[in-house]
Amino acid sequence: MTVHLGKRWQKKLGELPETGMGSQHVDIILKNGRVLQDLPVFNGEECQAVESFDPKEINDIRLHRSSGRGRMSNAA
Repeated sequence: MTVHLGKRWQKKLGELPETGMGSQHVDIILKNGRVLQDLPVFNGEECQAVESFDPKEINDIRLHRSSGRGRMSNAA
């Protein structure tokens, strides 16, 4: 499922390096504390997620640093 990221997150991702050809693998931290791990984002705006989430609920986005595509966990 594709989730379109807003301008705020597009700007942030535009300042971070790509991790693939035209893409970045990111961890998305939601306001409720959940972390969506290792999600591909294409062109800084189109996020491919396993399940739907409201982009308005994003608290932060950071580049993913380890393996485990599409997993979810609770933020520590």
